[in-house]
Amino acid sequence: MGAVDQLEVFSDQEWRQVIEELELPPRQAQIVRQVMRGRSDRQIAYELGIAVPTVRTHVTRLFRRFDLCDRIELVLHVVACVRHRDRTAEPPRLC
Repeated sequence: MGAVDQLEVFSDQEWRQVIEELELPPRQAQIVRQVMRGRSDRQIAYELGIAVPTVRTHVTRLFRRFDLCDRIELVLHVVACVRHRDRTAEPPRLC
């Protein structure tokens, strides 16, 4: 696979902080990490050993939870939460 497959947006430590700040359940944390890597629903399902409709359910729940419309907004939301955390000692209420 190509260079995108090697893409890691955050270190493991940063991911733990993202998961904590967004209060993500373990499976949704895995889904978000895969979305951040640019994976499709089918790729996520294969990598996590779950069905494609299950991936879509998790993604839809994430959209609802954070009041988002699509994957781009989800990625931006995660990045914004991390950047906000880096700028302030107190996490944003959105996350």
